[in-house]
Amino acid sequence: MTDFTEEQALKMDHALDHFLIKLEDNIYGIRFNGFKLKDVQTGKVYHEYYPKDPYELDYFADHMLDYPFPNDILKGQKHLGTSLKLVVGDKFVKNVVLLERHYIGGKLAANFRFVFPAFIPKSSNDVEFIYEIPKLTPEVEEKLKKGEDVHAESDTFVFVDGKLNVHRRAKYTYYEAPQEEEKKEE
Repeated sequence: MTDFTEEQALKMDHALDHFLIKLEDNIYGIRFNGFKLKDVQTGKVYHEYYPKDPYELDYFADHMLDYPFPNDILKGQKHLGTSLKLVVGDKFVKNVVLLERHYIGGKLAANFRFVFPAFIPKSSNDVEFIYEIPKLTPEVEEKLKKGEDVHAESDTFVFVDGKLNVHRRAKYTYYEAPQEEEKKEE
């Protein structure tokens, strides 16, 4: 277990290059068990994955996630919706803070904080978040205009009663996508 705090996470100015916590430190058994990412206005689904086995994604407790996304996610002022399934182990969990720090081009682009008062033991919890796409730097805007890839990273922290319980890392490549990749939510 680490003494890393939410206040320290909020002061970070770049993505971490290592994990702060091990899978076995997750004493509450909180697991991400899939998610869907979509454009709130159009219903376009960018990613959807829900494994049948709640332990399947444990691999990413110490391996970076790597997501390729079409760059139209970043274009225009829009909102993204994420439907997330969180499962909880045998213990009652209270005062949960999920904190996401997103970096584009090595600079902090967005910070998202979600608070949950409690999760009951052995529960599966469906939550939905709405994210506003952050204002992009002129350099990123130029890359988008040219159809160049934009690279980003994130750290996701789950704190329970002020203690870090889960840390996930991800990198993203936003690429120029062919039009036929679009699919709508049904």
